[in-house]
Amino acid sequence: MKRILSIFAVVLIAQPLFAYKYVGNGGPGATDNSNNNGSVVQPQLRSAACAPATALRNIEWNNVRALIETGGSLWQDRATSSASYEVPKGGGVSSLYAGALWMGGISPDQQLKLAALTFRNRGNDYWTGPLTIDGSAEIDASTCQQYDNFFVSTRSDAQLHRSYFDALQTGTADEEFPDGYAIPSYFFDYPAHGNTALNQDFYLAPFKDYDGNGFYDPSQGDYPWYDFISEIDCGRRLREDIVPLYGDRNFYWIFNDKGNVHSESQGEPIGMEIRSQTFQFSTNDEVNNMTFHNYVLINQGTQTLGDTYFGVWVDADVGTATDDYVGCDVQRGLGYAYNGDAYDETSSSSAGYLENPPAVGIDFFEGPYQDSDEIDN
Repeated sequence: MKRILSIFAVVLIAQPLFAYKYVGNGGPGATDNSNNNGSVVQPQLRSAACAPATALRNIEWNNVRALIETGGSLWQDRATSSASYEVPKGGGVSSLYAGALWMGGISPDQQLKLAALTFRNRGNDYWTGPLTIDGSAEIDASTCQQYDNFFVSTRSDAQLHRSYFDALQTGTADEEFPDGYAIPSYFFDYPAHGNTALNQDFYLAPFKDYDGNGFYDPSQGDYPWYDFISEIDCGRRLREDIVPLYGDRNFYWIFNDKGNVHSESQGEPIGMEIRSQTFQFSTNDEVNNMTFHNYVLINQGTQTLGDTYFGVWVDADVGTATDDYVGCDVQRGLGYAYNGDAYDETSSSSAGYLENPPAVGIDFFEGPYQDSDEIDN
């Protein structure tokens, strides 16, 4: 059974390790891993033989150019061992060197389950693709390879698609689209559905089911779901609700911690499926200097972990790293890094910001949902 969590983080240019403690003790989808006589069932530690993920892309829709990898590594150009979170874009100077999602917890038999990636120079803890939903949380090498890519979309394409099919409904398509309309080809590659023959979840990436038949078909009006018509009531959202796509440009991908042995952390796998999106807004204010990350974490295994922590590990290099400091603003829940003085020199390994260097911050906008048991834990 599943336990679903959603984590929403933002990188600000204006990360140490941040973690929210989440202690599960039942709730929707939780199962008890003891047998009838009370003894604990030992976990299955089998892993697939997936190859390391290789896909990487720059997201650069606003004033930030950030390199991300499907294997979970953020902001680092591993080929050149250099930082690749460039802001302002085109300036040749980066404020972050590397980052990754960390998670860990204690199983019912008191074993530590851990996925914690750093620079990927010692190994991997994450691989691409969805896990099976039958409790085994398995994946095969061909599925890992199939999902080793980003599914890139834009809010404007989704809006135009919706407008066209709305116009077809009202009989105004010829007036509103005198030159016709062509569905973006990438809509047909969108991973809305998993392969149920392989025991994958039927619904993967969020889509708007325009014709209401439960199947993703862009030719019938369906599209990658951006909530631009405000269907979501944020005050009534539940943990199990579908998370839409965000931003003006969005990179969506699915990865997991079960594709192979955890050669980075040496930890035991959790069986976690991560439905991830990195996105940006193009604006005329401070948001133009930000990048956002949203992770939907689904425990596809049978064990409910206790004393569970989720965090983002970050190596922040504000230009040249030799004179940087880090800190935290507890009231804002904000971690930050800044230059030690008013001048950031250029070094042999990195460009500096020179005079009046900026600070960079990372914040959790939304951590894991609390259990509905009215217990403060």
